[in-house]
Amino acid sequence: MISVRRSVAFMAANIVCAFLFWISSAEGGSDAKKVRLAYAGWEVGTAIAYVGIDSGIFKKFDIDVEEVFIRDALSGGVQSLVGVDFVLGFGNPLAILQPILAGADIVFLGSHVSVAEYAMGVRGDIAAVKELKGKKIGVSGVGGRSDLVARVILRRAGLDPTKDVQMVAAGLAPQRVAALSKNLIQGAPLSPDMAAQAKELGLKVLEVKGVPLVTALLMTTRSFIKRDQEAVRRFVKGYLTAIHYFLFHRAESLAIIKKYFTGTDPSALENMYEAFAAQLKPLPGPNGEAVQALIDAVSAVDQRARNVQPADLFDLRFLEELKASGFIKDLYTEKVSL
Repeated sequence: MISVRRSVAFMAANIVCAFLFWISSAEGGSDAKKVRLAYAGWEVGTAIAYVGIDSGIFKKFDIDVEEVFIRDALSGGVQSLVGVDFVLGFGNPLAILQPILAGADIVFLGSHVSVAEYAMGVRGDIAAVKELKGKKIGVSGVGGRSDLVARVILRRAGLDPTKDVQMVAAGLAPQRVAALSKNLIQGAPLSPDMAAQAKELGLKVLEVKGVPLVTALLMTTRSFIKRDQEAVRRFVKGYLTAIHYFLFHRAESLAIIKKYFTGTDPSALENMYEAFAAQLKPLPGPNGEAVQALIDAVSAVDQRARNVQPADLFDLRFLEELKASGFIKDLYTEKVSL
């Protein structure tokens, strides 16, 4: 388990420091920008921020990060943008996008994705995913991993998952396989191990290419951008530099992460590092398929989402500016694809 990164006493000290910072700012203060960063759970974005803070990268860009730890991992910390400047995390897409649809002042600056290996279990007479039109697709629940996977697979086949099929909450993977065998559903996304079991039971499985899934979002508010663009710019610079550090300073990054875990098998931490590293790109821009899946999931319960495009949710000016300025090129002396 993750150890407590900051004690209650330290949190109390932060309150005092914030007050003192407010006084010093009023009197002129330094050029450093103080920002409040909230974490929603432990994922790749949190690891990058830990590395950026502990290695001194954010301070290099005159950013003083005050960390806020929240319990709202399910919603990805959206509600906690009240009182903070940035949130790193990801949860149920309903809890993330519905506040935006209701007018919440939230925008995404970047995102990370992982590529999941899945197959589509289908009824025996179905030869291609496109033939699932009008059929029932079994998933764990709206907004769950299998639901998002299914929506990407269906869109790739030219189907609109909000109109062309009926998404059914059929339970976890074993229950979905059982429902397929009884023809209660005609399709279901299956992980490789469950796909193998389905084949052993005589069920048909269609192979598909890897499916991108959002694993973390960097969120802020449009009002904060308007109020202090320079603070956002510096934070994004620090965050991108921390990504580079994470990728090319493996031992140092692992050492930082290990400080906040107790009793964890070192090999497990190394596996986690590799899984996180696989999700990282020099520019953490949105993946259209992965973001569209979030929108589709929310559309199932809120029709307002049907008019939303992935680009509507992001403000990419800072990533684009840093790419155009040569910042990324100068950062990566290694040959990488931007």
